[in-house]
Amino acid sequence: MRVNETLRLLREGQPAFGTWLQLCSPQAARLLAAQGCFQWMLVDFEHTPVDYPTAATMFSSISDISQGRITPLARVATGSVEQIKQALDCGAQGVIAPMVNTAEEAARVVRYARFPPEGERGAGGLAPHLGFGVNRPDYLAQANRETLVAVQIETRQGVDNIASILAVPGLDMVFIGPNDLHMSLGMPAKFWSADPQFLRAVHSVTAACQDAGIPYGTLCRDTDAVRPRLSDGFTFVGIGSDAHFMLTHAGEQFGDLHDIPEPEETWCNRVGVFDQAHAAMAEPVSDRRPAQRSLAPVRAHEGLPREETT
Repeated sequence: MRVNETLRLLREGQPAFGTWLQLCSPQAARLLAAQGCFQWMLVDFEHTPVDYPTAATMFSSISDISQGRITPLARVATGSVEQIKQALDCGAQGVIAPMVNTAEEAARVVRYARFPPEGERGAGGLAPHLGFGVNRPDYLAQANRETLVAVQIETRQGVDNIASILAVPGLDMVFIGPNDLHMSLGMPAKFWSADPQFLRAVHSVTAACQDAGIPYGTLCRDTDAVRPRLSDGFTFVGIGSDAHFMLTHAGEQFGDLHDIPEPEETWCNRVGVFDQAHAAMAEPVSDRRPAQRSLAPVRAHEGLPREETT
């Protein structure tokens, strides 16, 4: 039976890099998986509507084209037994349950994601063992060891209860959701910030994880944000998303063509149209003068929260 490469790295204290699939596109997922850039790829069942046949295609494509080197994961609605079982039966090799606030909620996630005697998932569908390259009886006997089960801490209550949450048997990882944690603490949503209140909350979680010997992870918008997270001990680290890759590259090309500097946000989060660029495009080519590129960031809308990278 193939090992879960992401779990293997986390258990050995090594970083496992991945990305978030927002587009729910089997073609995009397959192309990204074929490049071998990541150890895991996360399909979002929480926010992005995705039907189960599409998810099954995405999970199997990730497993098959990478020959098991990339772990297909699913982020599922909190404690939803149906979503957890469906995601795993569709071929996900791990689940992350967001908005977990108590040990009881964490225990439900573990119970629904594990086969007996550790849980109550049940024998499930016929497809999952194919992703691990093993026959069904061997898969059922070994799947608990190779299925990643994680909870997402992103509320003040979750931070306060982190010690009891980590005491739940069967948890493989804790995932810190920075955008929602900022909001729970009464601040604008950001990928990261230097706000002391936010950093204290993060430290409470990471210190408790270190004491319990449980790895922890988070999502980052780009590689500049990844490096300081590695220094903080994060080993499960997401880098952007398929939507960010596509729109950021398109935005960079657009900016280079029309001398528009990089935004403080990401190109994916940029909202609005650059009037000066469209006005320039409307001019005859012979009438255009070279634009003076400003060193100051262009803001699409004043008042949008700045997303810090460190």
